[in-house]
Amino acid sequence: MKISIIIPSFGQAQYLPESIESALNQTYKNTEIIVIDDGSADGSLDIARSYEPGIKVVATTNRGLASARNCGIMNATGEYLLFLDADDILVETAVERVAEKAKETNADIIGLSIRCFGRVIQDVILMPEPKLEDFKAGNRLAYCSAIKREALLETGGYSAKMDVLGGFEDLHLWYDLLLRGKKIVTIPEILMLYRTKESSMWIETEKPEKKKALWEQIIKDFPQIKDHAKT
Repeated sequence: MKISIIIPSFGQAQYLPESIESALNQTYKNTEIIVIDDGSADGSLDIARSYEPGIKVVATTNRGLASARNCGIMNATGEYLLFLDADDILVETAVERVAEKAKETNADIIGLSIRCFGRVIQDVILMPEPKLEDFKAGNRLAYCSAIKREALLETGGYSAKMDVLGGFEDLHLWYDLLLRGKKIVTIPEILMLYRTKESSMWIETEKPEKKKALWEQIIKDFPQIKDHAKT
């Protein structure tokens, strides 16, 4: 089973090498690593290209995180696609554990438990098999999840509308997949290190007006989950 690791990158030159190297150093070797440079102007593209031919690099104009991930989807050939942001780090056994869980369950989405470091230090251990109803309490998955490529193609990938609004692109995708009857399983071990900083998209999406606008778009696209909104 081939697993593609997709790394969208925009302006993360100081962190990108650690992210790429964590993907290259996986114990599971049937992988491909694809870096999507989303129009960086800080030398990130040159850094990514210095790892060729061990990885594939695609350069695009700046269109946002969802669009960069979608570009990765279209360039990937793995059965599962594992998403990793350019400032985060995979534990070396992450892909091996994903492959084991995929063979065991044939799930459509495999969520990784994470350790936050930097500004916030916290372990996030995911609940075993989150269902649609569980998302009433909040997002039950980290963005760093492995998803069947065929399921992503069925949905059309991440919503570009969420790029325009600036966040919640992963939550939008989880609702899309769950409403299509897709199965989520999770892995309780810490398999990804999530870097928290003073300024980030995550912090911005917690601002009330921003959060309200993001939820309004999700409800517009999926009116059947109206009672899930946390504004």
